Amino acid sequence: MNDPYRLPKSVKPLHYALTVKTDLDGLNFEGHVAIDLDILEETSTIVFNVADLDLDQVSLHSEALKTEQIQIAEQSFDKDLDRCTVQVATPLPAKSKAQLRVAFKAQLTNKMTGYYYSHTEIDGKKVYYTLTQFEPTDARKAFPCWDEPALKATYDITMISREGTVNLSNMPAISEKPLSNSNEYDDSVGKLTKMFAKLKTESSEGGWKITKFETTPLISSYLVAYANGPFEYIEDSYTSPISGKVRPVRMYATKEIIDQTKFALDVNVRCLPLYESVFNVEFPLPKLDTLVAHDFDAGAMENWGLITGRTTAYLIDE
Repeated sequence: MNDPYRLPKSVKPLHYALTVKTDLDGLNFEGHVAIDLDILEETSTIVFNVADLDLDQVSLHSEALKTEQIQIAEQSFDKDLDRCTVQVATPLPAKSKAQLRVAFKAQLTNKMTGYYYSHTEIDGKKVYYTLTQFEPTDARKAFPCWDEPALKATYDITMISREGTVNLSNMPAISEKPLSNSNEYDDSVGKLTKMFAKLKTESSEGGWKITKFETTPLISSYLVAYANGPFEYIEDSYTSPISGKVRPVRMYATKEIIDQTKFALDVNVRCLPLYESVFNVEFPLPKLDTLVAHDFDAGAMENWGLITGRTTAYLIDE
């Protein structure tokens, strides 16, 4: 018997190709996600989590049915359970693969859940930036997903943002280019940039850029993280006592407080090799960043590769 408070077990996510465009001027975001699915049991319904997002261009593609797009018979929302149900005209066969594609958009809020904005004052000017807080069940406020810890998947995250800002995520950035050079990316990103074609003609203090990050390991949705803003950083590194690898460790913050993050950086660099020695487990990611935020509900959040936390937990004026 299925638990009514858990998503159906007939479908399992395998991989997310997630693109998020952040507009700090308009305090809104939009994006597109393509989710590779493992169809475990024959089904005519795809049920996933979503909350506070406007969805558009929902489509489903099946390898077994060999169709570019399956006809969607019905689409419904359950706001109490934060779910969207997509009913397809042709059942998806068991032990097959499919892909769900969804475009989405929403306003950024300061509620400190999902993908939200924080702000500070620099040189007498109010400055905005964004970050995520997905634990326990708020990834669904940032992008459509299977938002349960057991349903781990890998993620390819791409961020579109204003030039002059910094994009951060769980993994290191592998490329960053102006939007005008988007045709140099693979076909999937090239198609996505057409959704945001108007960006090329918008007037602002700067243009737009695209940042792509390395693929994550298998990870729960609540540990996915990304941020965008006028961040600065200080950096150190540590050498793994297990493998001898040297990993960069950074503290990110806005300009007026970055100098107060030196003590936290020193603690991170000292603790990581100690943890590896005590537990005989090497830190599994290629880097560790920490972002210090002015508006943050908890003390800190253990996002894999991109820890986030409040100023009162991290800053020391030495």
